[in-house]
Amino acid sequence: MQKTRPLRYLLFGLIFALTLVGIILHNYIALAVLMVCGIVIGILGDFVENNPTKPYQANNRFHNRHQGHHDAQA
Repeated sequence: MQKTRPLRYLLFGLIFALTLVGIILHNYIALAVLMVCGIVIGILGDFVENNPTKPYQANNRFHNRHQGHHDAQA
């Protein structure tokens, strides 16, 4: 997770910058294009952020399979 931190900050900073530029331009076409770019960058950033935890998702499903049973005992 720490190796991708600068890349993640850059991507999420770009989303903020694109939104700010779109608002400042007062041009709906430019705002729409920048919104689409922001969505693509957001999806890429989400992939980069969640990719290191992919191997452990199966363990989380196995670990949480009795969660409803523990709630009933409480």
